[in-house]
Amino acid sequence: MTGSSVKKIDARLEQLEPGGLRHRVLSALRRFRASWIELGGLLTEVVFGGAYKEWGYDDFEVYCARELGLKKPTVHKLMVSYNYMRKYEGDRLRDFAESPPDELSPPMPGYQTVELLDQVRRREGVTEEEALELHRRAFDADGDGEPGLRKELRERLRPRPGNADADADRERRRELADILRLSRDLRRRIMRNRSLPGDLRDRIEQCLVELEALE
Repeated sequence: MTGSSVKKIDARLEQLEPGGLRHRVLSALRRFRASWIELGGLLTEVVFGGAYKEWGYDDFEVYCARELGLKKPTVHKLMVSYNYMRKYEGDRLRDFAESPPDELSPPMPGYQTVELLDQVRRREGVTEEEALELHRRAFDADGDGEPGLRKELRERLRPRPGNADADADRERRRELADILRLSRDLRRRIMRNRSLPGDLRDRIEQCLVELEALE
């Protein structure tokens, strides 16, 4: 994050009431490099609750781009990674949430690594034992070994040359792109419909986040 970006965020923060959701999201953005988990959780709260509409934005992605300066792929990875933490590292996530703000956060892999872990876990042909071992390496290793682990994860996701399933994989991706377009339309419709029960909206949103993680 550049110095000019930080100054813009500081200027916005001065105009907002401390403690409000909008203020908290911007504050988390400022601490982004040290606390991606907080930002990922808050972004999930914003998109689920539709608060960005109360702030004058018709579209969640537009809000993220204009107010937070976050591109769509980054927002996607943050939310997918946060959802991964909820599913597989609940205890660590609770420890993080309960730690005082003035204390150093427990060491965590970067959101890019966690998002890759999520992709690999969903990859056909990856066994549960392999997924667990990669997970352990990501969360037990120090930061020095993380770039190498990311490279290994990307290699596992790369189609193999000459693979007979390459055409089928491309077709699957085209079909998935169509499904994702429908899922985003579903999210917009749900955000406009306030008659759905809150627990149902929550379950649907979690399904949509998991679906988008396949992209």
